[in-house]
Amino acid sequence: MAFFRFEIIATFAASKPFPEMKRLLFTIVFAFIGIFTVQAQWYIGGSVSAAINKESQAFSIAPDVGYCFTNAPFSIACALEYGGEFSKDDGYSHSLTVSPYFRYNICNIGERFSFFMDLFSDIDALELCSFDIGLSPGISFDLTEHWSAEFSVGLLKYEWKKVPDDKPTHCFVLGFETAAPSFGIYYSF
Repeated sequence: MAFFRFEIIATFAASKPFPEMKRLLFTIVFAFIGIFTVQAQWYIGGSVSAAINKESQAFSIAPDVGYCFTNAPFSIACALEYGGEFSKDDGYSHSLTVSPYFRYNICNIGERFSFFMDLFSDIDALELCSFDIGLSPGISFDLTEHWSAEFSVGLLKYEWKKVPDDKPTHCFVLGFETAAPSFGIYYSF
């Protein structure tokens, strides 16, 4: 486990700052001290997914890095996802997506299993023409002290897309994306 500590040392000139500035400065200092003295655990890993149907085949590879707070049931992370799709009508296309997410561990079952819910966002990094935000439930299994495996499926998301020379489209998607589940392996240090 990593232990982080961040300190701010402030010095003042001969003139006194305004009382409001003092309060603001001390509030910021204590906020940073509180945030960066929390024990936490970094993790790296990634996931792969694939979807095959009659009209198309798609895949994605998403390495990610995250920061898990050990004294709280949540973590924050970001993935960089590369995906490709081949369809009979449109040929091959690829995408690069930045996917920050917030994970809340709902419950632990025994010492090895845990259920979680991710609040994620997907931003198209190549053309800046799409944006998603949604929820994704999953299950994690601790293989060893440092290694874990995860499985998740999509549940609910809002999607915005802008196709060149066309109007933007907005839609809500509700339901498990069982056609494209995600499987990942993670290493915590």
